[in-house]
Amino acid sequence: MEDYIKEALQQGFIHPSTSLAASSFFFVGKKDGGLRPCIDYRTLNSQTVKYPYPLPLVPAALEELRGACIFSKLDLRSAYNLVRIHHGDEWKTAFITPTMAYGHYE
Repeated sequence: MEDYIKEALQQGFIHPSTSLAASSFFFVGKKDGGLRPCIDYRTLNSQTVKYPYPLPLVPAALEELRGACIFSKLDLRSAYNLVRIHHGDEWKTAFITPTMAYGHYE
């Protein structure tokens, strides 16, 4: 965990937080033996306003691609860290490490 926190700090993905809220941070084992970082946002999700519009139907989304001739593939490694957060809402992403020895970040 210490290595992950240090790396994320160096990359600028996280920074120390003063938020009054915090979610749990832990690792889950992957099939290949590695570890996947996880943050339990269930409590935060239960308190947020849901987006009232449904996702588009798959056929409608595929129709948008009709006639396209160039496609690309994105590298989504660490993609979660690349999602933009609305300015002022960063505090909602705060997490705390299990032992508190590593700190409180957002």
